Amino acid sequence: MGIIVWARAFAQGIGERCFKVQTALRVGLIRATAVLKSLPETAREQIRHWRGKSVEFPVEEQRVLLAEYYDRFEQLAELICDAAFAGEGAPFQERYTALRRWLLRAYPQIKPYLTGHMNCDPSDSEFGMRVAGRPTDAMEALFAAETIEEILRYDQGNLIGRLERARSALYRYADYLREIL
Repeated sequence: MGIIVWARAFAQGIGERCFKVQTALRVGLIRATAVLKSLPETAREQIRHWRGKSVEFPVEEQRVLLAEYYDRFEQLAELICDAAFAGEGAPFQERYTALRRWLLRAYPQIKPYLTGHMNCDPSDSEFGMRVAGRPTDAMEALFAAETIEEILRYDQGNLIGRLERARSALYRYADYLREIL
């Protein structure tokens, strides 16, 4: 009888360990997938990501990024206005998701330079806390929400002002870059 009890306990221990190993492997796979998805797409972005903000960002590259960023910002502003006029965001969600993905990747590079030219308003931080769980500036608040429906739902009459503050910051930053060199 002692050997049978011992064998059952041994088999049960092996089963529990197998379950724990499977769970650990699943969690590890989910974490690895999340890390791979969050990695920047280009080598230059990766180097800046690893080294932090201390990597110098040449003025010419700032101008190129600002031009492309401004184009995408205008597309986003037009999309948000169209969704607001339509009263629903569902028809615009696919385009918003694509723009948001690009803006989320590009904004950290331009943010340290752009925030110096931005007018701050408490409503932008409050909107970010409501939608994303963290304070945002006027620019970031425009693409902090997962869906365009959230932007429309949680807006408390500050959307036009937010768009204008973000656009004004882009204009001032562009003027600053024109004065250099």
